[in-house]
Amino acid sequence: MSIRRKLTTVAGTAAAAASLAFLGAGPASAGGNGQQLNFHDSIGTVYSISAYGINQNGDYITHCFYTPNVDNALSGWWWKGNVHVNFWTSGNCTGNYARNGQFVWVEPSQADDWTYFSS
Repeated sequence: MSIRRKLTTVAGTAAAAASLAFLGAGPASAGGNGQQLNFHDSIGTVYSISAYGINQNGDYITHCFYTPNVDNALSGWWWKGNVHVNFWTSGNCTGNYARNGQFVWVEPSQADDWTYFSS
């Protein structure tokens, strides 16, 4: 085998391995490894929620979500297991609680991408 052919083979193998690594490192999808939260403000005074729990990678994370609407799809953050949420009267997860926090159970795997909960 010529050196040129060997280099082409090595380059092709490296490119294939890099693409597989890139494709395998994506976010959770289609209910497979965690879900996104969808919050319904049933009391009308919640302007943000803070969520604390485990993400699709098994890491403990926390995030504040601004929730100006009655129905709020909190996309881009994937959770699974028990997620603790606090309900805030301000838009930045500070100040007074709108009500006591609660745990939301997020199925690790289900038919769609969303776990629905309300205040």
